Amino acid sequence: MPDASGRLIAIGDVHGCGHALQVLIEEIAPAADDQIVFLGDLIDQGRDTCAVLEFIIELRKQCSVILIQGNHEEMMVSAQENEGSLRYWENCGGVSTLNSYRFGALLKDIPPEHWELLATCQPYFETDHFILTHANYRPDLSMDQQESYQLRWALFEPDEMQPHYSGKTVVVGHTEQKNSEILDLGFAMCIDTACWRHGWLTAVELHSGKVWQASRWGIMREEGEQSHRGMVPVLR
Repeated sequence: MPDASGRLIAIGDVHGCGHALQVLIEEIAPAADDQIVFLGDLIDQGRDTCAVLEFIIELRKQCSVILIQGNHEEMMVSAQENEGSLRYWENCGGVSTLNSYRFGALLKDIPPEHWELLATCQPYFETDHFILTHANYRPDLSMDQQESYQLRWALFEPDEMQPHYSGKTVVVGHTEQKNSEILDLGFAMCIDTACWRHGWLTAVELHSGKVWQASRWGIMREEGEQSHRGMVPVLR
């Protein structure tokens, strides 16, 4: 689709960091013609998944919001299918999500509107100049031909990355950056800067390159402290 007339803002893995998301959006101050694309993993690990989903429901009344499905959303949805999938999700951060509703909560305690919100997640979002997805991509395939594993689970390894054949810049999350800095290869960028692990929640306006970052305690990072160099990915 054509790039939006307003700003196109990508936000990395929130992972239940509600304070970080709130102050980040306050700083961004979205206008009605802005598009905000969440790159997946809104949930799990952090303490405030319930509040994060409520916040996004309200944010959708203010501007265009696109949700990309991450591997954690995939696990949460699959947790409804059987006991094994539920236990797998719980061991990967799902317990924190359930406890954000009430301590010891069950899947039935998650309100329908939250499941409905998660059902709007897309595998990727593509404009005239950018491709946004959760984890990775095959450079030789169009986005509608990508495998789900590649989009939601594959790690973003700098030495193995190649430009997408379309020439579009790809923006992903998923692969936490050990030094909590953006990994920018020029043709592709990873903005999972490990907010829940004492890093930052990162937002990037893709046309201008403007960056906002907030800690999980809701403290904004000074603009001069931000860096795009010296990035080291970490397996999780």
